[in-house]
Amino acid sequence: MTPIVIMLVGMLVFMFLGVPLAFSILGISTLVFVTFTDISFWQIVQRFFSGIDSFVLTAIPFFLLAGNLMNEGKISDRLVDLASALVGHIRGGLAQINVLDSLFFGGISGSAVADTSGIGSMIIPQMIRKGYTPEFTVAITATTSVLGQIIPPSLIMIIYAATANTSVQAMFLAGIIPGCLFALTMMIVSYVYAVKYDYPREKRKTFREFLHILKESLIVLVMPLIIMGGVVFGIFTATESAVVAVVYSLVITLFVEKTITFKDLGKILVNTAKSSAASLFCIGAASVFGYLMAYFRVNVLVGELMTAMNLTANTYILFVVVLFFILGLFMDATPAIYIFVPIVIPLGEMLGLHPVHMGMIVCLVLAFGMVTPPYGLCLLLACQFAKIPVKNTIKDVTILLGPIFLMLLVIVYVPDIIMFLPRLLAARYV
Repeated sequence: MTPIVIMLVGMLVFMFLGVPLAFSILGISTLVFVTFTDISFWQIVQRFFSGIDSFVLTAIPFFLLAGNLMNEGKISDRLVDLASALVGHIRGGLAQINVLDSLFFGGISGSAVADTSGIGSMIIPQMIRKGYTPEFTVAITATTSVLGQIIPPSLIMIIYAATANTSVQAMFLAGIIPGCLFALTMMIVSYVYAVKYDYPREKRKTFREFLHILKESLIVLVMPLIIMGGVVFGIFTATESAVVAVVYSLVITLFVEKTITFKDLGKILVNTAKSSAASLFCIGAASVFGYLMAYFRVNVLVGELMTAMNLTANTYILFVVVLFFILGLFMDATPAIYIFVPIVIPLGEMLGLHPVHMGMIVCLVLAFGMVTPPYGLCLLLACQFAKIPVKNTIKDVTILLGPIFLMLLVIVYVPDIIMFLPRLLAARYV
């Protein structure tokens, strides 16, 4: 028990001292490895690299690269135009556009941070100029950006699938309905805000203008259709679909629209490499941490605790929600999944819970960690664009998250909402 306590407390201490999360995890793992085990030190290196030695995980840098190409090539701007044509005329038009654009962009980047960077830098100044309060503007931008973690292709779904040994295809399909419900909920909340604070609506597009915008946007909308269609119908794997997305993005931005040049590719590749390295390093560190948790039989101890508590399936899934919500407050989704999913999923399966259902709940809850302080990376980024302190946004973020958590509880206890599409279109994977 002592090594386990040292690992958990030590990780938190390192984090509060400002040590980057991956180094906190790897540092305390190395200390415990050397002090409390007689295993060869080289096992640390072996476990680190075995954690990232996965074909599924190679999709991460490719999806990040595809999103960066579309973002840098300004092709994603067309999504804003399409969202404006569809919902801009509704009360609080720019807020509605913000939500719908995040839904569209989530189908390209797979990353909440990329969503915040790509959309927030453009739409936050516009909303503030139109009279939206900076606090609400930041809250709606940061909150809806997590659609990048829910709408497929989602990077954390890929990581979960690799960790839980479940189907990426099923996870992608499971995210579609919750993602759309999430977006719809945010649009309703935005409308209520707009009525209360008299936020403006945008000019309605004519039907001819709408058709023109739709035609211009098809070149972007085709990409998520290629990704999802190819994966669901077994044409290629999730990793191969990521490569296809990169090739498609390169062709569009370099040769068709010519919005980037070969000279620009160097910067895009370097930025993608940095983001990918950070994610994969975190996965490797979490793999070492997770190996030690298994070595000290934490999964057995947790199983015995759950048995002693005599939890039902319903109470256990609620326990999982609370656990990952707390984890999301302090750490990134990647280590949270790699360290704790191998512990909680087998116990859930023993209670009759499906790993795809549990996985979607885990991904949803951890997505909120991108908005909730102190970690809240998307919230921090959006606040930088609006030039306001994080503390000013807490009220609006809380109000926006309230209906989302109610929606989450419905999904928790009505699993058919999540499982409908996987069972319909990918029954062999579930």
